[in-house]
Amino acid sequence: MSFTEWEAAVTARIGHYIAKLILWYSTFVVKYAWCFLLLGSIVCICLGLTAVLTRDLPDFNDPTKGFIPRGKYTLTSRLFVLEQLKNELDKQLAAARIISKSKNFASTASPYSRDEQHAGNDDDDDDFDYNSPADMMNLREDLRDNPNECAFLSSKQTTCLTNAQAYSLLKNRTDLLKISKAIKKELHKPNEHMCTSIDLNRHYEVYFEASDKSSPNLLTLPNLLSLCRKQAELIELFQVHSTCHYTLPEMVAYFANKVDCNQITERDIHSFINRLQRCHQIYDAGLVRLAGLNRYRKKPLELFQYDSCFYNNFTFLSLEYLLDKSFLTTNQTSHTGMWFLRPTVPMRDANGSEVHTSDTAYDIFVEHFQQNPKFDDGQTRIAGLNFLDIRIPAAMKQIRNDMFFVILAITLIVAVTVIYLRSITVALMTNVCVVLSCACAYFAYKIIFGIDLFPYINLMSSFILIGISCDNVFVIFDAWYSEKLDIYNEARLKSRQIEFYGKLTEKQEKQYRRDREYTSSIIRRRLTSKNDPDQPPLQEGEEEEHFDLIKNTDLVRIMKVNEDQMIQMMEGVLRHAAASVFVTSFTTSAAFFTNMISRIAYVQLFGLFMGLCILFNFLMNITMIVSFVIIYEKFCEPLSARLGIFNHFPDLFDNIMLSLTRLNHAIFTVYIPKWIIKLRYFLIVVFFVFGVIGLFVVFHHPKLSPPKSRRYQFFQLTHPFERFEYQMRDQFLSYINEDIDNVTNPLLIFTFGVEETDLVHPFYPDKQRYVNNKTIVFNDKFDFYDPKTLRWLDTFLRDLNQSDLFTNVQETYAQWLTIGELLRGFLTTGVHKYSSSEDQKFFVPPTRNATKVALNRLFKFFSESNQLAAAGDSNRGSENFRLGFLPDAETRHLRAFLFMVNMNVTFNSFSAQHTYYQKLHDYFDQRLEQLKLSEGVHGHVYEQVKHGWFVSPQFLFYDLMREVIRGTYTSLIFSMLFAFVVLLLTSGNIVITLYAILTIIFIIADTVGIFVLCGWELSILETIIIIMSVGLSVDFTVHYGVAYIKADWKRNQSQAHSRRTSNALKLLHLTNGDNLNEQSLLEQVSNPKAHSKKSSVFSRIKTWHRRGNLQRFRRIKNSLIRVGSAVFIAGLTSFLAGVSMAPSKLTSFSQMGYFLMLIMFVSWLYATWFFLPLLSFLGPIDKFGDIPFGRLFRCGKTSSLPVVQTVTTDENDQQESREKFNEEQAV
Repeated sequence: MSFTEWEAAVTARIGHYIAKLILWYSTFVVKYAWCFLLLGSIVCICLGLTAVLTRDLPDFNDPTKGFIPRGKYTLTSRLFVLEQLKNELDKQLAAARIISKSKNFASTASPYSRDEQHAGNDDDDDDFDYNSPADMMNLREDLRDNPNECAFLSSKQTTCLTNAQAYSLLKNRTDLLKISKAIKKELHKPNEHMCTSIDLNRHYEVYFEASDKSSPNLLTLPNLLSLCRKQAELIELFQVHSTCHYTLPEMVAYFANKVDCNQITERDIHSFINRLQRCHQIYDAGLVRLAGLNRYRKKPLELFQYDSCFYNNFTFLSLEYLLDKSFLTTNQTSHTGMWFLRPTVPMRDANGSEVHTSDTAYDIFVEHFQQNPKFDDGQTRIAGLNFLDIRIPAAMKQIRNDMFFVILAITLIVAVTVIYLRSITVALMTNVCVVLSCACAYFAYKIIFGIDLFPYINLMSSFILIGISCDNVFVIFDAWYSEKLDIYNEARLKSRQIEFYGKLTEKQEKQYRRDREYTSSIIRRRLTSKNDPDQPPLQEGEEEEHFDLIKNTDLVRIMKVNEDQMIQMMEGVLRHAAASVFVTSFTTSAAFFTNMISRIAYVQLFGLFMGLCILFNFLMNITMIVSFVIIYEKFCEPLSARLGIFNHFPDLFDNIMLSLTRLNHAIFTVYIPKWIIKLRYFLIVVFFVFGVIGLFVVFHHPKLSPPKSRRYQFFQLTHPFERFEYQMRDQFLSYINEDIDNVTNPLLIFTFGVEETDLVHPFYPDKQRYVNNKTIVFNDKFDFYDPKTLRWLDTFLRDLNQSDLFTNVQETYAQWLTIGELLRGFLTTGVHKYSSSEDQKFFVPPTRNATKVALNRLFKFFSESNQLAAAGDSNRGSENFRLGFLPDAETRHLRAFLFMVNMNVTFNSFSAQHTYYQKLHDYFDQRLEQLKLSEGVHGHVYEQVKHGWFVSPQFLFYDLMREVIRGTYTSLIFSMLFAFVVLLLTSGNIVITLYAILTIIFIIADTVGIFVLCGWELSILETIIIIMSVGLSVDFTVHYGVAYIKADWKRNQSQAHSRRTSNALKLLHLTNGDNLNEQSLLEQVSNPKAHSKKSSVFSRIKTWHRRGNLQRFRRIKNSLIRVGSAVFIAGLTSFLAGVSMAPSKLTSFSQMGYFLMLIMFVSWLYATWFFLPLLSFLGPIDKFGDIPFGRLFRCGKTSSLPVVQTVTTDENDQQESREKFNEEQAV
């Protein structure tokens, strides 16, 4: 037995077992369809109810859970560990404060009273008339006496402007502001702080702009009076009569010494502008902001304190909170903000409910601001809102409202299904399977995997799953009706009587008679052409086109089939449709499962849940849907035919449906195949160029890049909350300066003695794990009492001071030297004088025991001194505290040490953060590498400090973007590889697989490229979309590829050698436009060996390519006939699912909707007009490119296998020809 015979035998054996399995499953489904369907439904319902009843329902109130990277090797996990360190330190500080307060209660009470009394005296001093000449003279005398003293000294400055320099910035003029007692009363609210500063954590912000865009300046009298009226309305609406509020008209009135903003005049406005412009230079120098935020260590002269640029912070509040950034250069403002602070003491209504909460603020927004024409009086209108930071809770509430769009999507898909399949039961069953798939996935998610966190983005799975499910259902039903059509055509070919479920209408009867008559004429012409060579032959494809034209939905649908025929049809469905559904489902689910590579919980959990939904939907397709197909054929079709449901519709509806059927046939069986074949070269070049352009846009320019802003968009940009976030924040100096402060020289914390192990699993953010009853994992090897460790830490701090990567290290090192001097003092007695060189060195005790004694005394000294700070104190985290020690709560031994420095960088972009982090990481590794080289791999100090780490709060955004980029590209590569493997194993052809992967790459490139050109940036949602695009773009290409491989291209082909040669030559002549005569082509085909000796290699390749065109074109047409319309309708349903999501007010929903629409459109374009032209040009024929699975999976000697008799292709052809001829003669 030869190897070829053995391989054919193995292949035949595998095919035999597969066919046997398909036959068994088809028989089981046909005979027990009801049991299959009911059992599956009951099981799914029980699983869903179990998960709902035994687990807590999803909570969407805090969407930030899981929104950040968390896990091993993430910087954010270090921040969580640092937070646990802070909490542990706070506990110990709180305990020490209680002891300290109990000892010093008597001494702390009296100074507090004196301070209050002194504050009251200051209030009395405010009534002083600072414009009197005598007082002005006294204040200026202070300036003359102290001209070179520092005016303001901030905590970050070592040098500052002198009093004389500050006075020159005020244009050497004095403008002391005087206010009345009525204004002072407004500034001193009962139970509130003095209204000279804004607490950014508790406020209502309402931003206004001019209604008339042609005159946007708000510093006009009509606009200010309009704002004054709205100020009174908002105070009443927010119920903030007893709290501080800051508005532009009120501030103009205060500068004019008026308490009522309705009394301001044009002169007051000009005076207000001139006074603020006088402070322009000193504001640019930073002194106004420094004083406004109380960030100075030395108080200025009274001359400056009572000057209009500093008094009561009116200038600071006006320039940073009430006027936009253009005021200092234009004397105009296009926007203004009104700030209303909620009370420090909670207010309650008559029912006892708290008034100022996020829920009440949201209710106020919905009732009064969602549609805000009442605040547009023709002068000013609302430009943005920020209510108690309820933007995120409002987005979560909007999710519940947007679930209406799921109903809209279901409605649209039901309508498309009714039009396409003319069955509302199929549409309902499709949506039932979607619901049951989600129920089973939710059971696996909650019960099997036990995951608590359920991100709100998982709700979008219903939209995506509806499109995928419709795709599979349409392919299955199309395959079913295609198999039924084959039985219908076979019965006509053999002139067997066809039975129908109901009585035919007059139109159907006429159509049936025309089919029979035309079939008889086709058979007679075939027999005549065989017997009479002079008779003109039947046109190539004419018979095949006729059988396609018979695809009359009414006749085929109501044709009666018996159980054996149903089994035969189900075999065909499982062979053709199940393979496509399998590949699309597994590639799509694999694309979602690759999201688990990411370290962002939101991305991971969405991928997990969506992948589970698709897998369960696939199981329902091959079980419940195929069972429903049988039930529909056995019960619904006969009932519909007997009742004549579709016959009672008006003639207009019948004509429309008939026109749609004919149009569908004409497009997918006539025109599209013709255009693909004739324009294949043009289509390949055009779409290839577009694919290359998409790759250029995504990877080169303008390129898919991380977002430039740290903000995350929840609503559309026209929403008042988003207008504040993306427009108003960039207009006011308070937010601009806050952002600059956050990214300029941010803090960096080095930590030793604690492992960077986050004990909270990202899937269970509310469950705190413990190690030895602690939330922190300490490094037991770290010994701070070791003198060698102290010397290395001292060396490390001195190296930091010499590096250009850091700044303000001197202050940290100064505190470190102070600790050393305290240790020296606790170990030595008497007064010791130190030389200048000794003052610059850290004192290290000689032994470990001495270090332990000194540190214990140091901690005792700190605890007994009255200088303890809690986590909530304003000084905490400032430069006053740059070293930290964490002793064990039980043993009091020092377990952790941390210190802070400032990074010498401005984090204004992701690239800047990435570059600096790489330098910082390399610097730290080099220090450890130097220690390892000096001590050895197992050195004592190296083992202690090698687990040290660093982190900064500003690394949160960088870590998020870094994980987004890493997870996106990694998941994309793995999903593409998985799609390649699944396609290769399913199609069994390497050429089809390569063409499909190339098509998928171009689909993703063009889709993402379009979004890049629209301004999309790579964030969490975009990551999910890009990874998801692999699974969604593969569907249509796979359907066409599997249909091409399994196409019955020999159907209805004459087997006579002369006819086959003649038709092939004619097809080549018509397709390629050759001018060769038929005789020469006949000689080429009939005597290929003689021709090959004379022709060149190129000519032989060309001839081989032409011979394969007949098969390629037939396969292309067969693919479009079988799945063309189903693929189009499936794409349409997913497109409509995207349309239903697009109107959502939530950006995540609307962007997902736009993505679904675009990916479906681009996928269908490339699959139909690029993939199929590729196949028509160089598609595999016969067994070219097939993978020899029999050869790959052989497991024994070839001689030991039984010999299976095989028949050659020519013998098969001859046998089929004889059987066909005998049948035709009988007819």
